[in-house]
This record gives sequence, C-alpha cells and structure tokens, in this order.
Amino acid sequence: MKIAPKNFKYGRVFRFKVKPNNLANYLLNVWFYEFGVKALTTGKIKVNHINAISRFLKRKFKKELKTRFNISLITPVTAKPDESRMGKGKGQRSHWEYSVKRGSILLEVGGFVDKDKLQTSLSGLKEKLPVVTKIVKVIY
Repeated sequence: MKIAPKNFKYGRVFRFKVKPNNLANYLLNVWFYEFGVKALTTGKIKVNHINAISRFLKRKFKKELKTRFNISLITPVTAKPDESRMGKGKGQRSHWEYSVKRGSILLEVGGFVDKDKLQTSLSGLKEKLPVVTKIVKVIY
C-alpha cells in the first residue's frame, strides 16, 4: 500500500485547480501492457483511490495480473484540524494527491488472464475513480 512518496522537495504547497481544457501531451498511449485506463476528464486522485484500485484487482485476479500505475503522488495537501481557531500558520500534511489531465493513461494492465474477464473488471474500476475513464487497448 502506498502512503506517501519517499523523496519530496517541498513540504507544503498551495492548492491549485486543474483546468478542464488541459490535455496531457505525455502518457497518451499504452506502452507496457495490453490494456489501459484513460482519463476523459481532469481531476485529482488521492492515495485512497490508488489503494482501492490495487485491492480490487488483487481480489479479482490474485497474482496472474500485472499492473503499472502511471501516477506519482506529487502534491501534498494540508488541512487544519477540526475545531481549531483561525491563524497559527498553515496546517499539517493530511494526504498526497495527483492532478490528472484529460487524455492521460492512469493504469496499465496485462498478463496471462482472460481478456473478457479483464475488460469487465476494468469497467468495474470506473466506479472507484473520481474522474471519468474509458478502457483502451494497445495499438501496434
């Protein structure tokens, strides 16, 4: 399970909005495995979403499936504790997130599994992600 990145440069940053017209100019194709999950909208993915996806796929396929996340948790998000008064500086890090751009491949999946079962399980992943996604096959 992934909790936080090992090395990071800045401890706290201000939140920023991901513009809906941002198109990812990298990670547009599936390179390593047969299927991919492609983002159709912009948004932010937290650690909880990555853990939920990996748990879901491990339950379905055990050790037959190979996965590769094209997500790196870059942005630390801060939060003040509940019922705290105003002032006294910025809050502590609460979680890490990744800003998803439209058109980027979030996850690549492959291995010695049944293709129909794989496609149905990947369509079940759509409910666990905060962005609208579609399943993409590799193009040779």
